[in-house]
Amino acid sequence: MNVLFVCTENIARSPMAEVIFNELLGGDARHRARSVGVASHAKRRLTTREVAWADVVAVMEMEHLELIRMQWPDSEVKTVVLDVPDLFEPSDAALRELLTPKIRALIEELDR
Repeated sequence: MNVLFVCTENIARSPMAEVIFNELLGGDARHRARSVGVASHAKRRLTTREVAWADVVAVMEMEHLELIRMQWPDSEVKTVVLDVPDLFEPSDAALRELLTPKIRALIEELDR
């Protein structure tokens, strides 16, 4: 399955989620991940093409879900909220600690 991790700026949360996702898969290619941001200055922005690519859209906050609902209402059914606040720097160990069990649970759900 294709998983799209979405955060605001694509600096800390969604890139870290993508890294953890790939680490937990351990080289198994049964799932693929990408990370994007919703801010206009994000290096990789959320687009219709990215949403269409994804089987699952994993957003960090409810406000990201609201954006999906407004711009891609048919994609709401494939969207999950990870509930990770925008409080972290890219190198913050607490971000990894918060994301790891959430990503592990997501992978377990994908494997069902």
